[in-house]
Amino acid sequence: MELKMPATQRDQFLAFGAIAAIAAIGVYLFYVWVPNGKTFAEKQAHIDTLSSQNEVARLEVTRGTASKLKDEAEQYGRLLLVMRTLVPVANEVPKLIDELSTAARRSGLELGGLTAPTIINGDVFDTYKYRLVVTGSYHRVSQFLTNVGSMSRIVVPMNVALSPTVRPTGSLRAQAGEQLLDVNFEIQTYVAKTSSRAP
Repeated sequence: MELKMPATQRDQFLAFGAIAAIAAIGVYLFYVWVPNGKTFAEKQAHIDTLSSQNEVARLEVTRGTASKLKDEAEQYGRLLLVMRTLVPVANEVPKLIDELSTAARRSGLELGGLTAPTIINGDVFDTYKYRLVVTGSYHRVSQFLTNVGSMSRIVVPMNVALSPTVRPTGSLRAQAGEQLLDVNFEIQTYVAKTSSRAP
């Protein structure tokens, strides 16, 4: 079968228009319809997944998962209260230091000095380091350091240096068989960052 070219100019324009329309449909299918069809299929699959997850969540809520979530929230609230107990805020640090010096005196130790803190800034909390000097017998010092380490706040005694005392002591006297020691050490505590910091 032999193809004949249209004889009239009008027929030639119509044939050319038909060929251009078929080419345009092909280009549209190849460059627009097929890629968009893949994107549409992916989006439809994502929507179907979200719909099934929402249905599962709705069923869990109707079965009592809401009370489980509430219990978990209360448990996390209790843990947060414990964390707030362990890590003080800035305005609680002076009270903490006062408790330490009082505890040292109550343990029968003589407080020789307390230096200003070195503050190491962090993202969530700051680290405060103080240097203390106490004088007393070995057993009283060890009991005091144990008490410091077991406080309700996180307070860590570190870099402990013991040496026989050479400085005159006030009312502190060594008992028979005891040697008074000068104990230089650091305590480290962590201070939570809050929106309104104390000066």
